[in-house]
Amino acid sequence: MLGHVSIRASNLEASVKFYLAALAPLSYQEMRFPTVVGLGSSSSRAPIPDFWLRQYTPGPENNHTEKPTPVHISFYVNEQRLVDEFHKAGIEAGGKDNGKPRERPWMKGYYAAYVLDLDGNNIEVVCISTEAE
Repeated sequence: MLGHVSIRASNLEASVKFYLAALAPLSYQEMRFPTVVGLGSSSSRAPIPDFWLRQYTPGPENNHTEKPTPVHISFYVNEQRLVDEFHKAGIEAGGKDNGKPRERPWMKGYYAAYVLDLDGNNIEVVCISTEAE
């Protein structure tokens, strides 16, 4: 079982604002620390946030690249409407559409939407259901 994920943001405060808006349908809230911001849902069983953001700083440890390398992160939800709400909120918060909400061919009942965040990370919210909603 995965405990948490941490990504680096080229602009931490802008990314926190984006994710708080995009993940609001999932009830995500922030927890601040001196060098990192944790985001998590109060409905989660975990005692700490499961999604962390840290400021990215170009330098030798990051191959002197100006921006962090994009990743794909998926969040599971139990209702298709939350997928729809995430997609709308993510676009309104400044993200770019990378796949409108719909059933995907990966498997029956795989209903997902994708939004690229401010650094180009592919953020997915998915509801997997064996019954039509």
